[in-house]
Order: sequence, then structure tokens, then C-alpha cells
Amino acid sequence: MTTEQTTTETNRDRVRRLLIAPLQARGFRFPKGTEDAEQVKRLDAIADSMGYLGDESLRVLEQCMRAKGQGSARCFWPELASFEGYAEAREPRPLGELPAVLRWFRSVAGREALAGNRLVAEYQFWTEKKRPPSSFREKAAVERRASEHASKVERVRDRISRGLMPFDGDGEWLAMYDETEAKVLGYVEAAQEGNA
Repeated sequence: MTTEQTTTETNRDRVRRLLIAPLQARGFRFPKGTEDAEQVKRLDAIADSMGYLGDESLRVLEQCMRAKGQGSARCFWPELASFEGYAEAREPRPLGELPAVLRWFRSVAGREALAGNRLVAEYQFWTEKKRPPSSFREKAAVERRASEHASKVERVRDRISRGLMPFDGDGEWLAMYDETEAKVLGYVEAAQEGNA
């Protein structure tokens, strides 16, 4: 075996292979006068930021970004924000990678969401908006969703406890709900254990 075959590919290397190298092969470059260190820094930032994407999503993003070059010749590397926008549209970043989510659920807000039985509803809001509910209207919408969830959980669990099959999709929905609740509860409990 060669060294190349035994070396494990890092996430950054995978992004370089599937996204950055093909774009470089098509002629993407930095404007004249961009220092080498800055070029490396910017390409590393793209590689690190896109690391959560699967292989197929990286291939799709590469196809998409071909026409997004900057400058009159459209051959300069686009900004990181452009990559992130298209990547997010293709495959949303897992919320667990956002430090703000962890801070939110480990704060007083997380304990309040737990006490109000809103953990899953607030997490879903974060999933959709990438931020916490802030206005009265948003908080009311989260409350409504939490209430609907509680009602559905009760109905589905009651049906199962009576030995009946859940309606179409309800069993999968309950499993998703329980999994999400356990994950978010872990965020809240991690903070409580840290304060103990």
C-alpha cells in the first residue's frame, strides 16, 4: 500500500477535492496582488465552512458556483458568504454546529422553554430562522406550535397505549419529536450540570 492509500482524507481535503480543486481547474483565481497567505486563508475558510456538506451537495455546489465568479471575466473567487448562501439552500447547516443554539438552550431561555414544554417548538423555530423567537408574534407562534405538539403527542401515545396502530406518519412524527426533544433537553441539562 502506498502512503496515499493509507492516509485518511480530512474534511478540509474532501472539500478541496470536490469543490475547490474543480473550480481552480476551471480558472478560478484571486485578483492580482492578493498575497499568498490571504489566498490560503480564504480557501481554508471556504473548506472549513463547507465541511458539513455531503459529497453530492459539494458536487452540486461546485456546479452552481461555476457561474458565480467575481470580476468582469467572472474568474475571481466569490466571497465566503456566497458559498454559504448557496450551500444553505442546498443542505441546511445542522443547528448543533451553531454556537448560538447551544448558548440559547443552555441559558435561562432554555430552562424557560423546558418549563413551558416548548423545547421542540423553539428548536424548530431556530431550524427555520437560525435565530431565537424575539417578537411577541413569533413567541405566540412558538407557543401555538408547542401546544399543537403536546396535543398530538398525547393523542398518538394514547392510541399506541391502547394497542392501536398510529395513523399514517404519526409513529414517525412521534419518533422525530422524541429524538429532537432528547437532543435539546441534553443542551439544557448540560448547562444545569455545569452550574451544579
